Amino acid sequence: MPAQRIGIFGGTFDPPHVGHLILAMEAFDQLHLARVLWVLTPDPPHKRGKHITAVGNRIDMVKAAINADPMFALSYVDINRPGPHYILDTMRILHQEYPRAELVYLMGGDSLENLLHWFKPAEFIDTCDRVGVMRRPGEQINIEHLLPRSEFGWKIFPTEARQ
Repeated sequence: MPAQRIGIFGGTFDPPHVGHLILAMEAFDQLHLARVLWVLTPDPPHKRGKHITAVGNRIDMVKAAINADPMFALSYVDINRPGPHYILDTMRILHQEYPRAELVYLMGGDSLENLLHWFKPAEFIDTCDRVGVMRRPGEQINIEHLLPRSEFGWKIFPTEARQ
């Protein structure tokens, strides 16, 4: 049995905003997480050529947003290693750092819809013990066309943004 269940919340966080906080807090509560690691991606491959705020400033913004809340922690897993930063590699490293933990990757419904465009999406899902997907109020997410239950769909756990 895993020692704890940890949420992995990755993103550029440029800037971190209330929607990020809502997703992280609701996932913490609804998925019974011990902690949510905010994994700031310094140079996301899908945003090359776009203006991104300097990583030091984004670190400061994430720290301010999570405000030393004990349910949250900033992870330096991607900050302290050279890119490119694919979440597949990040999850593999986090499994090494937390070998007894159940790792739950957290994302919004919009990210799930784009999952097939990610780097090696099936391998990524395979590295996740679970995937927590935040649905906006009234949003329907059809995972069957993305991840058939016979493959990885059973790992998807929807969470609701409460009104």
